[in-house]
Amino acid sequence: MEASGTPPPPVSYTAPPVNEVYLAVQFESPVADERTALAEFWPRVLEQFPGLERQPALPRIGEQFDTPPTPPPFPFEIGTAAPPQRYWFVSGDSNRLLQVQPDRFLFNWRKVRPEDDYPRYSALRPEFEQSFATFLDSLPPEKRDGATADWCEIGYINHVEARGDTAFSHLPLSRVLRFVDQPPSDALAPAEDMQVQFRKVIRDQDRPTGRLYFTAAAGFRAHDQVPIYVIQLFMRGRPEGNDMNDIVNFFDRGRELIVSGFTEATTQEMHDAWGLQARG
Repeated sequence: MEASGTPPPPVSYTAPPVNEVYLAVQFESPVADERTALAEFWPRVLEQFPGLERQPALPRIGEQFDTPPTPPPFPFEIGTAAPPQRYWFVSGDSNRLLQVQPDRFLFNWRKVRPEDDYPRYSALRPEFEQSFATFLDSLPPEKRDGATADWCEIGYINHVEARGDTAFSHLPLSRVLRFVDQPPSDALAPAEDMQVQFRKVIRDQDRPTGRLYFTAAAGFRAHDQVPIYVIQLFMRGRPEGNDMNDIVNFFDRGRELIVSGFTEATTQEMHDAWGLQARG
């Protein structure tokens, strides 16, 4: 399963505020049990990912386009069977993370230390491809043949420093996002902090194939409690097919929409701070 070369970014930043990037593939049905994850897959990546953590499995993802959105069902089950597990395989420096659960494979890069530099998508995508191919090779033949990807997701989480005029106050979100203004009301302005969320349907030739999500919310950085805005963009959709090329082409398109959308949504002040550069 070979993939084409990584396309150039729509734009580039010399100091992007990226804190985490993830690439996720969900399968139509479960493909990996505990033995597959721990006895077949982990030994193949142990040198790069020596750490192991157990987490609860993530709920299934999907999108509906012909009905109103509904909350996910409450996961109530009768019986004594153990709930599905999600296994984290953590790199030695803790920056990279492989996640495996019965119906899902995820690759993460995350900023752990203040000095950690984002290695760029052009470096991360080949790492995903190699890890994902190794995961597929570790599956039993009957599971490998039936490992059909039904949904993929790519996400970027950005931490934008937002020191206000006083201790533990936030910079107005209007100085970060172009389309946000302070409330036009003496009773409400100036707002202490704000949050924004929206989503849009992604279409191919008028056919809905996925959604792009955008959220921005105030918070505080964990290691020093500096005020930040957490700006997350992720795209979820169906790949064109089940080949590696189909999956990474989905990620390439999602990354382009995410980076372009992030740039169009943010202000010139932020672009100057992050060192915005045009493609080329």
